[in-house]
Amino acid sequence: MSLPRLAAFYWPRLRAADRDDVRAAGMGHGLDPEGITITPLMDMVLGFLYQSIPRPPVSASASLSAAAATGDGGGDDRISLLPDDILRAVVSRLPAKDGARTAVLSSRWRRLWRSTPLVLVDTHLLPRRGGGRPARAGAASRAVADAVSRVLEAHPGPFPFVSLSCSFIGDDAQRGVAARWLDLLAAKGVEHLVFVNRPCPLPGVTLPAALFNCSSLRRLYIGSWELPDTASIPLPRAAAAAAFPNLRELVLGCVVMVDGDLPFLLAASPALETLAVFGILNTLRARLSSGSLRCAQFCLSFMEEVAVLDAPHLERLFLWRNIKNTRVKIGHAPQLRMLGYLQPGVHQLEIGNTIIKARTIVRPGTTVPSVNMLALHLHFGVRNEVKMLPSFLRCFPNVETLCVESEEAPGRTSNIDVNFWQEAGPIECVQSHLKMMILREFQGEESELSFLKFVGENARVLEKMVIVMKLGRYSAPEEVAAKVMDLQSAKWAREGNKLGFLISRLRAGGSAWSLRDGTDLSCDDPFMCL
Repeated sequence: MSLPRLAAFYWPRLRAADRDDVRAAGMGHGLDPEGITITPLMDMVLGFLYQSIPRPPVSASASLSAAAATGDGGGDDRISLLPDDILRAVVSRLPAKDGARTAVLSSRWRRLWRSTPLVLVDTHLLPRRGGGRPARAGAASRAVADAVSRVLEAHPGPFPFVSLSCSFIGDDAQRGVAARWLDLLAAKGVEHLVFVNRPCPLPGVTLPAALFNCSSLRRLYIGSWELPDTASIPLPRAAAAAAFPNLRELVLGCVVMVDGDLPFLLAASPALETLAVFGILNTLRARLSSGSLRCAQFCLSFMEEVAVLDAPHLERLFLWRNIKNTRVKIGHAPQLRMLGYLQPGVHQLEIGNTIIKARTIVRPGTTVPSVNMLALHLHFGVRNEVKMLPSFLRCFPNVETLCVESEEAPGRTSNIDVNFWQEAGPIECVQSHLKMMILREFQGEESELSFLKFVGENARVLEKMVIVMKLGRYSAPEEVAAKVMDLQSAKWAREGNKLGFLISRLRAGGSAWSLRDGTDLSCDDPFMCL
């Protein structure tokens, strides 16, 4: 698959709520391609990085207004009559720049601003006419960095949410400023921190180790940094004295890291529940051992291996469009419920100590019975991928929801007919547990129809099968429609019409995956199946 196709597929759609943070759909990371050399792959990854930045609890897009006063007493200051607690609640909901302006009203307001927990978002410090983050290092980015320094020095904290994504930190002096920011945030109790350098990881520009002093952190989003040498950072043995004893969510985007960094971070975060890693453009082997981790996802990265060694509370494991044939190893994960997107014939799946092959015999040691929602990605026109599909399905005997994302096969295709599935034999999850089946991005190939017919004729408890059609992208749409309607006449294992159709939401690009939904433990449908 070529890079232009990759970029078109991955590019995330802009939602109205995100337009406060990004400048234009064609340049979602806010960087000027004429000022900085950005490859198509880096452009894609940076777009994903900035699109996934957590939304702050305050917004600078709202305008403040007051009705014109009328009558003799219309000029009375009634707001100042309110109790301090209510006024602090008001100030805490303002962007940092607007909150600081209240300090000029009176000595009372100055005291209120200093005693109010502060939300600091550096994009809110930009001139409104700028329209987005600075496209290159210059006066605007330096002015924002200076303003951040002044706020952090002047306000005593705490800082419940800090988002820093406008600064170009490349030399030792700038890195010293960043280290000072982290020292101040550590001393003043930062809880949620977004720290993104621009434009992308620069060789030798490492994240200041002062970050590991921020023990109050509960949520951490790191982007476009080279991680420091974690092997040289002393880590307390006692969990209560760990670097991040309160950290619940960790996102690492477009960072340079080595194999030993992830185990270090997991050990430093004994309460961590969600981990997301994406845009890692050096080869990485991820090995997960954590007593607290509930969700892990790896996207758009050169993942050589993702191995779940010991994760007793892991519920979700997501791999999305990693740029390498990844080994996926599942060891001790007794609560794993959601898994995807596995790629049969591309990913090497290992369960326990057994590598799953086309004719692997099912036994207790080669199955993961806890998984009930499974997502797969494959080319139905590639024979080796389809041949591995039955073996992959047998590894998850209790799947109730199956999402299959189909992609047009590059070059010459090979169709697999119904006879292949008849010879494949029974598949327990299809026969006894499958309730919901969705095929996304239907290509109109015979291999797809053969698989759908096999499911329909064998799934005894199937409640619904949905085919997501590609709007306006078939060379012979009437022929495709006739093939799909033939499914209606199949001998379904369960009576009643279970077949439904949707139009693809990916017609203009976009993505079938959301980093935010993946890390949201309250989201029951991260694959958007239901």
